[in-house]
Amino acid sequence: MNFICKDQINMSAGEIIRNRVLLEAKRMLVNFELSVATIGMELNFFDTSYFIKFFKKYTLFTPEAFRKQYYNKS
Repeated sequence: MNFICKDQINMSAGEIIRNRVLLEAKRMLVNFELSVATIGMELNFFDTSYFIKFFKKYTLFTPEAFRKQYYNKS
């Protein structure tokens, strides 16, 4: 699968999956009714702190900072 992904869109399968998880996390974070812990659980992160570290590693924002930034722009 990794070979096909690299060949077709020049991204590894892991990158594609991470990008999709991050997109879904961002979509869910704009909903203030959902807690960060709930979002992490919905995305199969069973440790909230790991979800926060994962999100920050790839977006440079914590989930709460992303949420605040989104609502400050609106």
